[in-house]
Amino acid sequence: MSAQEYTVCLVDPDEAVHDALSTLLRASGTQVRCFAAAEDFLKSGVVLDADTSCVLAEASLPGMGCLAFLKRLRAIGADLPIIVLTSTSDRGIAAQALKAGALEVIEKPLVSDRILERLFPTACGCEASQPDEFFKPAAKGGCNCRIWQDN
Repeated sequence: MSAQEYTVCLVDPDEAVHDALSTLLRASGTQVRCFAAAEDFLKSGVVLDADTSCVLAEASLPGMGCLAFLKRLRAIGADLPIIVLTSTSDRGIAAQALKAGALEVIEKPLVSDRILERLFPTACGCEASQPDEFFKPAAKGGCNCRIWQDN
């Protein structure tokens, strides 16, 4: 499976964040769908798409808010990995997001290497924790997607 087969959904009200992350992810060969609010994401039906690999969601979403969004995704049975992006170092927000179902919380400003190294193992579900691990051949029975490579 190639990176083109992955779709990352970005839920953030800031168009500058959409532009920056979309550019970064598309440069790595990943598809990106952007939404300004949780309600827009939920109404789109993309949560049911088989190619939706994970969600990046801003902690301070307008409307229903990030915590309610996380709970709603779990309530409807969406088994998508979710990374919450926050512009605050408040550990309480991070703990609440993790408790509500987020896989990880990453503090802004985002550094491209950091977001890529955390996002790609999340998107493919493999155990790689460092970018160079994506280049290693898959172990027997291990992850075969290696999203940095076209298989």
